[in-house]
Amino acid sequence: MSERWFGVGRSLLADPAEAGAQACREALGDRRATLLIVFASLEHSTPEMAAAVHAAAGGDVLMIGCSTSGEFTTDGRGTGVVVNALGGDGFAAAVRAVPHDSMDLYAAGETVALAIDDVDAEHRVLLMLGDGRSGDQQEVVRGAYSVSGAQVPLIGGCAGDNVTQTGTFHFFSSGTEVQVLPNAVLGAALGSPTPFGIGMAHGWHRVGEPMVVTRSEGGKIYELDGEPALDVYLRRTGGAADLAADPNTFLQFASVRPLGLARRNSEDVRIIFEADPAERSISGLADTPEGAMVWFMEGEPESVIGAAATAARAAVDAVEGAEPIGLLVFDCCVRPLALGNDRIDLATERLRDEMKPIPFSGFYTNGEIVRQAGAKGMHHLTVAALAVS
Repeated sequence: MSERWFGVGRSLLADPAEAGAQACREALGDRRATLLIVFASLEHSTPEMAAAVHAAAGGDVLMIGCSTSGEFTTDGRGTGVVVNALGGDGFAAAVRAVPHDSMDLYAAGETVALAIDDVDAEHRVLLMLGDGRSGDQQEVVRGAYSVSGAQVPLIGGCAGDNVTQTGTFHFFSSGTEVQVLPNAVLGAALGSPTPFGIGMAHGWHRVGEPMVVTRSEGGKIYELDGEPALDVYLRRTGGAADLAADPNTFLQFASVRPLGLARRNSEDVRIIFEADPAERSISGLADTPEGAMVWFMEGEPESVIGAAATAARAAVDAVEGAEPIGLLVFDCCVRPLALGNDRIDLATERLRDEMKPIPFSGFYTNGEIVRQAGAKGMHHLTVAALAVS
């Protein structure tokens, strides 16, 4: 019998195929993987890279992965290819993919969650890689939850595109064939005789008086406390009256001035990324329902910097005394903008110091997924972590 293992490989080689093969060999270390999980920069997200990773693992292995807005490992941040591999006795996995051209978001969540039925294990988790650009990804989580129920936690992130809004890519294999799918939804059900742990943190806190969402549809908020939402937003944040006239300027301003959506025991962070000056609305990346209570959110630098380490520690502590062997981290692509290069490097250093000697990797996402007790699905400006034991 072979012990369960978790390996991480990273390559910054310019050639996508060479980088993929190098990262995969490093992750495997001559071992046979049950599942590969690949994170790649937009420039490296090519069919050649995906095929090279798969071939380096023997050409007959389950694989999921996606493009990113940057990756990180114990070696630091960079743009290249990161391969996570897990294997050994006791691990089980099953995978599903839904391409963009057949996408009903709720149905996509249902489809990828069906992978759970193929895994028979004492402990199970569904790892999801969404798109983040195909409408409200909360619908994907809702669809998955309708299949998984409360007993199987959902964890993951939405593919990135280096914050270009040009499109994302997903890498998939259910055996021998390798696919590169634009703007897709992937799922991998993982099973183990020992627990998985999930952690989440964001480091933001409420400021000012709460507001009621009096009119909204999906991610678009039309009114707050009965007033045009854009007017309230600019007044409460100190934004200039003409700020919304320039979409890029508004995005830079608003992305680090989010709203908090009240939950029973906490709040979900909602990034505001767009405004419509004509209809005086603001838009977020996930549903903010009518009748919800929201706050403006503010981040203390120390707590925001430490959010990745806090989430990782919570995930490791949640494995109920088992020995963690690896960690996957899903970090919001807006956090580097909010923190700046020096502080985001410090956040990665603190994560590394907190996790020693546990190997980890992660990527900057277009939305983070956590669905378990106290967390309802899609998150932003948040760090989600999955500990494997």
